[in-house]
Amino acid sequence: MTVLVVWTLVVATAIVLVLAIYLIAIAYFLYRAGGGSSSHLARLAGGLVAVRQNAAPLEQRMRDIAKALVALRGELQSVDQYLAETVQATRH
Repeated sequence: MTVLVVWTLVVATAIVLVLAIYLIAIAYFLYRAGGGSSSHLARLAGGLVAVRQNAAPLEQRMRDIAKALVALRGELQSVDQYLAETVQATRH
């Protein structure tokens, strides 16, 4: 009978230790992922802020490029119309 009690205590202790090790490991990796200022999540957020700050000046430049493309489109349409008229005139 005492052998069964001893084995039960040994197995129960082993299960508790294994579970504790797994839970400590999970807590450690969760802390590394987002727990402190040097965590992966904090570094990712810092990188995203840097990207936003670096991309902010592009907004005005993209507007200028869009306006220039609209103007170019108008010019190309007028050239297309002129060429179409020229083709029509040379066919008659």
